[in-house]
Amino acid sequence: MTTEVGAGKNSFIRGAFVLAGASLGAKVIGALFKIPLGNLLGGDGMGVFTIAYNIYIALFVVSTAGLPVAISKMVSEANALGRQDESRRIFYTALTAFSLLGLVFWGALWLGADAFAGLVGSAGAAPAVRAAAPSLFLVSVMSVIRGYYQGLSDMVPTAISQILEALGKLIVGYGAAWLLLRAGYGLEIAAAGAVLGVTAGSLLGALYLLLCLRRRGLAGGSVANFLRPARPTASWRSILRRVFSISIPVMAGASALSLTNLIDMALVINRLRDIGFSQQAANSLYGSYNMVGALFNLPQTVTVALSVSVIPVVSGYYSRRNLEKTRRTVSSALRIAALVSMPAGVGFWLLSEPILQLIYFARPQDSAAGAPLLSLLGLAVFFVALVSMTNSILQAMGLARVPVYTMLVGGLVKLLVSYILVGDPTVNIAGAPIGTACCYAAIACLNLGAIRRAGVPVSYGRVFFRPALAAGLTGLFASLFQTPAARLLGPKIGVVLTAALCVLFYFLMLAAVRALPKEDVLLLPRGDKIARLLRM
Repeated sequence: MTTEVGAGKNSFIRGAFVLAGASLGAKVIGALFKIPLGNLLGGDGMGVFTIAYNIYIALFVVSTAGLPVAISKMVSEANALGRQDESRRIFYTALTAFSLLGLVFWGALWLGADAFAGLVGSAGAAPAVRAAAPSLFLVSVMSVIRGYYQGLSDMVPTAISQILEALGKLIVGYGAAWLLLRAGYGLEIAAAGAVLGVTAGSLLGALYLLLCLRRRGLAGGSVANFLRPARPTASWRSILRRVFSISIPVMAGASALSLTNLIDMALVINRLRDIGFSQQAANSLYGSYNMVGALFNLPQTVTVALSVSVIPVVSGYYSRRNLEKTRRTVSSALRIAALVSMPAGVGFWLLSEPILQLIYFARPQDSAAGAPLLSLLGLAVFFVALVSMTNSILQAMGLARVPVYTMLVGGLVKLLVSYILVGDPTVNIAGAPIGTACCYAAIACLNLGAIRRAGVPVSYGRVFFRPALAAGLTGLFASLFQTPAARLLGPKIGVVLTAALCVLFYFLMLAAVRALPKEDVLLLPRGDKIARLLRM
């Protein structure tokens, strides 16, 4: 039995890290898209791009969030019981229903583009909103197919489709924006060209997944036989009821935060206008804030992937009421989240200005405006990692509704803080990252409290103290080394050298303070080999 559990755990973790690698690759490609795009469009153009993209994301989350999880769970259960016909019927029913739903959302976003853009205070973003509309149909199709393959424990199609999405966004989006600017069009049309890359990436990903289906269907006889089972065991109504019952809690939580971000965006832009900024200046400030988001989102990639790998392990222990092993696994997961996020947050806090000068070299004015915002976002990195990890832990413990409520609370905190601070002329746009930090801090604290109340007490001081010590010592090293390095080598080369040495120094500090116990290492893929290499 232990061997089976271990094998299952390893399989899940291997699958999680296939997705982690793809997600990290997609994030890197996304950064390669947003960073040169920021250099191309500046704060003004990035403001329009971000407004349209956030409107699209809000509808995307409402239409598809939780769908891959639901399909994956249902297909996995059907196959485990030997009901391959039922798994195919689940797929076919979901694909039909959500393709139609995707078409409805496509039409709604296309026809309502002017109204959506007007609601957030930027009517000029309407062309960019329309450019994203077809993607709502494409991602609905992709979500069902990804869920089906994940239910078969085949993560490769999902991983490759994510990379193709990111490449389409980079190549088509940046290329279209560059060509439109070169042809003499304004920033609003160029931003629409950049958003078109989102639709192009979704098309590439969907075509690849449909090709995977075709190959799988031909291997089994014919595509028609693959899509239409010979002996269906459940009605399409019962299948859809179960899909929605599983996906709605996940969708509600994701929608709460996504819609909060959309409301927050409208609130920030309108509050900036209330205190005397013009429409263009408000868009530019918000664009500068979102230019730093490409960097802020990178550390989250690793913690999101790790949170996926934790679910089956925690679920297995907790379902058998083995609370001690649950506690140890939860402690390890939280410690790993801290180990990844804390040094990133410290780096953003201390090195924001030289980092942005290096990356947004063509936009020194936007770099100067974004540096204090990235420093403030550094405070939020740790809490974002905790939210991602604790959400997965609570879902594994059968408490999927808790993150919905905590994220609603966090969203209200964010709106309140942003409303008050952004409306203060002495704070203005700096209130947005402060609101983000307060939002995730509130969610993380509430989630940690819920885990404790569920019978899994964790000593948070013991879990977080050593990673914080290692990150703090690394921050001290960075603050002492950065200034002389910049004087000797210049700010750009100096920050690159400082960052490289800080990575090495941080790993030395982890070893020195013994911040990475053996049980944490064993949660990683090939953890036993890593432990032997480190002589644990």
